[in-house]
Amino acid sequence: MPDAMNAVLRRWAPDATAGLVVLVLGLAEMTAGRGYAGGLPTATSAVVMATALAVALSRRAPGVALLVVWFSVLLEVIGTVLVEYHAPVMLIQAADLAVLYGAARWGPSGVVWLGALSVPFGAAVIVVFLAGSVAGAVAPIAGVQWLLQLRYQFGGHLQITVAVLGLLLLAVPWLLGLVVRVRASAATEAAVAASEIAQATAAREQASELARLRAEQARLARDVHDVVGHSLAVILAQAESAQYLPDEDPAALKATLATVADSARTSLRDIRQVLAATRDEVGANGLDRLLDGVRSGGREVVSTQAGSPVALDAERAGIAYRVLQEMLTNAIRHGRRDSAIVVRREWAGEQLVIEVRNGVAFSSGTPITPGQGLTGMAERLRAVDGRLAYVRRGEVFATTATIPEVRR
Repeated sequence: MPDAMNAVLRRWAPDATAGLVVLVLGLAEMTAGRGYAGGLPTATSAVVMATALAVALSRRAPGVALLVVWFSVLLEVIGTVLVEYHAPVMLIQAADLAVLYGAARWGPSGVVWLGALSVPFGAAVIVVFLAGSVAGAVAPIAGVQWLLQLRYQFGGHLQITVAVLGLLLLAVPWLLGLVVRVRASAATEAAVAASEIAQATAAREQASELARLRAEQARLARDVHDVVGHSLAVILAQAESAQYLPDEDPAALKATLATVADSARTSLRDIRQVLAATRDEVGANGLDRLLDGVRSGGREVVSTQAGSPVALDAERAGIAYRVLQEMLTNAIRHGRRDSAIVVRREWAGEQLVIEVRNGVAFSSGTPITPGQGLTGMAERLRAVDGRLAYVRRGEVFATTATIPEVRR
């Protein structure tokens, strides 16, 4: 509670100080030879206090401040009409201009328009009721007694001049407050727009980072699927081939088991590379090693190459390795054991085409439903503007991968 009270006091301190200054100046003006030797007149004291209160409220409560000013003006008009010069115009009432400024600067829309209406009405009050009092108050202090002579000499013309000058005098602070208000509003809107842009930028960056993480997650899932699926398919083929070895040939059985162990070690190494988020380090003969691994499992692999081989960059070499790995995995899983796996690599300029064909046991009428393997290969190839095609010709299933611009 004390903190809240201190905050209120800090907010009101500048306004209260301004009102106090006006009050002190008004009291000093009343007692400085203004013709009040017998004490402080009640009506004039009320005008001074009303002016000080209006100045103090001009920023925090501009509507109330404007009403207080009109109350003090009404008090002067009544005093001028009923009891001449008992409520003269005072110099401190120039502080009322700050109230007009506050109405335009900080007031709600209704108070802004009330301040605008106060300008012509205030000028009319100056002309009709207070012109004589204004001249009488200003002329002796400023040493311009000729103002009083002009008032009697020109009569109505002087009133018109006073009206114009009064209108300008009251309009300037109101217009200034309105200009400052518009500029502050524009600055606020610009700050809000900048904040919204910053939030949108942050949201876009967050979305991009989320998309990157999801893409990385999908890549990791593809890598694990390809590595584990291929390794298990090769190990399974090697284990199945061991069943057909003659019992009297333990050396062949040991060789098969050694091949299975090598395949398992290779699989573990590949999985470690995937989980460590490293690039595919396939080397220059990575594709050939894949074919040799399938052959070691007892499957017949027929490999051909056409064109002049080109060294692949790291990204495309990794994609070619993983795509061929998944092609061979599908051929082992779904192909007939008595059918050879045919692998064709064709180098056509800056383009590498890999095709894998194998015999299938399912009927030619069975629809092809792309699974995770085909989908993963297609996504890998799209990363380098490549493409994947698969087709069944009778009892042969063919998968073709195209990797463009193998060298960048």
